[in-house]
Amino acid sequence: MTAEPAAEPLAEPPVTGNHDIDRALAALDLGPDVSSHAQQIEQALDAVQRALAGPSVPQALRPH
Repeated sequence: MTAEPAAEPLAEPPVTGNHDIDRALAALDLGPDVSSHAQQIEQALDAVQRALAGPSVPQALRPH
């Protein structure tokens, strides 16, 4: 009988200062079910592309 290694603690997602990007990164759940990874990464990349293509509005000034 072998002991399983302890799971590594999850790292906090990075904070970019852009609310849409931060929310997309926080929503990533790259767990053991790899079948959903591509779709989740695509959604995060779409958020980054929209943020880069649009006007820059500081998060503090955005409506909640």
